[in-house]
Amino acid sequence: MTENAFDARNREDFNKITEALTSALAKISQDDTLKVTVTELSRISGVHRNTIYKREWPMERLNSLKDDRLLRKLASAQKKEKRQDPVNVLQDKLEKSRQEVVYWFNKFRDSEQSAIALDNRLSRMRQSRDGYVSLAEERIAIIKSLEMDAEKLREVIKTLELENAENSK
Repeated sequence: MTENAFDARNREDFNKITEALTSALAKISQDDTLKVTVTELSRISGVHRNTIYKREWPMERLNSLKDDRLLRKLASAQKKEKRQDPVNVLQDKLEKSRQEVVYWFNKFRDSEQSAIALDNRLSRMRQSRDGYVSLAEERIAIIKSLEMDAEKLREVIKTLELENAENSK
């Protein structure tokens, strides 16, 4: 079988891409700030995502790195939990519950004061309303009295006009 001129070039490109992917995966595995994604691998290596997807081993390595990071994160969380003394945990919870009680007590006191202020305001409004109602009733009575007086005066005027009309005839 004869080797074509482009076969050597393809092999060389394949090896370059493999080397770029390997070094990019090494960077991702060493630096936890880098995301374990195909996009990040593509950005670091300079290889297109489709090329990465077509080669299966980079995807397997990325999945392996994801699993490793997850395990490290869980182990770290467990270590933090184990280091805490149960007495300290309970004291922290007690302190948080005290703070919550104080918060709600202050809220209750504020709402109580607000309710008292609103009751006082309502009382003043009722007094004002009652004062204006009585004032309105007095003025309505005055208006009715004045209307009656006006009606009497109209009757007197009519009577006087009739008398004037009879006397002038």
